[in-house]
Amino acid sequence: MNIEKRKEYYRQCKCGRDHENKFILGVFNYADDSETIFCAALLEHQNERHVWLSFITGEWPNTNEEDCAVTCHIYTNAKGQVFLIQNGEDSPFSSDDVLDCYQVTREQVLAVDGAKEWFIDTYLALFETDKEIGDYLVAVNT
Repeated sequence: MNIEKRKEYYRQCKCGRDHENKFILGVFNYADDSETIFCAALLEHQNERHVWLSFITGEWPNTNEEDCAVTCHIYTNAKGQVFLIQNGEDSPFSSDDVLDCYQVTREQVLAVDGAKEWFIDTYLALFETDKEIGDYLVAVNT
């Protein structure tokens, strides 16, 4: 597993306060002959950190769209790390961040057998491969 073409950039937060959020765009080779473009947003508000993550999947079943992005939100609470599949439209990503792909809804992701498991496996592999993204939620608690 490795990451290619990794690019970082910053954008003003949508919260209205005067701070920026870091975004990371790259190509994640997560298995033999399997890769996905990803965009990660590393957000911090009032000492709480969140990672939003979109994977560009190509065509997604039952969407009639060739270029799609699936999105999740990861954060920690008292019980540990929380992973939620989210509607792409609810994320901090602009259409440029997800390369103008159709942003798949939560319901469209969950309607596909095995999609949730693929999503969890792929995000965990990305967190293991890119330590900045993977350790982002841990750093606030140390």
